[in-house]
Amino acid sequence: MDWIEWREAAAIPARTPFLLSPTFEYDVGLNSFFLSGDMLCRAWNTQDGYARDLKAFLNFLWHNRNRTCWRNATTADHLAYLTWRRKDPAGPRVDDATCDREVTAVNRFYDWQVSANNLAENPIPQRARRPPPPTTGRRGGGETATTAATYSHGAGREKIEWLPPATYRRWRDVGMRGYTARGLPDSAFRGRWAARNELFSDVMVRTGLRLAEQTALTVFEMPRDRGLGGYQRFWLPSAIAKGGSARRVYVP
Repeated sequence: MDWIEWREAAAIPARTPFLLSPTFEYDVGLNSFFLSGDMLCRAWNTQDGYARDLKAFLNFLWHNRNRTCWRNATTADHLAYLTWRRKDPAGPRVDDATCDREVTAVNRFYDWQVSANNLAENPIPQRARRPPPPTTGRRGGGETATTAATYSHGAGREKIEWLPPATYRRWRDVGMRGYTARGLPDSAFRGRWAARNELFSDVMVRTGLRLAEQTALTVFEMPRDRGLGGYQRFWLPSAIAKGGSARRVYVP
């Protein structure tokens, strides 16, 4: 039985990510995480992101911690990884937001492995999760709910970056339409399909569609009646919507 036949026999959905060890071994216990209900219900690009973040940590265990297996990882390994990723001059020096995303992925992986009885405990240090404010109307996870204690807390969650409409149009015209900053055609521009790229950018800005959602659209989804003014709506089918979240989208 070859690799493809084995994956089909194991009923592994298409495009489900998996990881191989540096010696090209497929660890069933490790990769069962990607077959869990929590992961299979997520969008493909989210699954892919989890696989990449987990791979970075496992590579560190192998190359920098004497070929440590994921099953034998310790809190010291996790802390050493964070130091190398964020502060070591020889490391990648990732920003706080990237670091926090990786902590989330690795912590979720080990939490699931513990719940699946593949491990006795999560090597990621934990702290009690703060309950949401009463005004939000959300319930907390209970007194025993925990979260990873190694988040950076410096990702600037309240920092909002945006462009005024005039600035956006200048960025679009210079970058996609081949104009200069003064609003004149740039003779040095060699781009193709400038009008298509301009339309793609405008639709994304005006509707909030994700990249994968918009690139999957066809003329069959888009509204065809151009006689009406204002916004027109169309149905975004679950087959191309992120997480299967089919919905109405309004297009100017």
